[in-house]
Amino acid sequence: MEKEELYNEAWRVWGGDMQLDILIEEMAELTQAIIKTRRHNVTWSHAVFEEIADVRICLEQVETRLKALPTGFDWETNTPKGYLWDIVEELKAGKLTRLEERLAAAKAEMVEER
Repeated sequence: MEKEELYNEAWRVWGGDMQLDILIEEMAELTQAIIKTRRHNVTWSHAVFEEIADVRICLEQVETRLKALPTGFDWETNTPKGYLWDIVEELKAGKLTRLEERLAAAKAEMVEER
């Protein structure tokens, strides 16, 4: 079974509420694994990697669903106006731009301090 088909089938069988609850649970487990790992003065551990894999699978399921859900419909052309995933990508692009700006400002400040 292809990954996208697997994700859609999981969503169909268990439902969106359950899949979102699992995502929340997996994110909490990732947080816990990171905290436990840092407690031992280590950055990475097998537990962290395992939880990252679980969270990524859950997020990919959400991504698959959002890519299939239109934001609206153009009745004249009988086509979707866009998809909910487009909103995520637009927000992500803005956040990446802001990160780039913050990094540039931080670097400039470091140069001034020298």
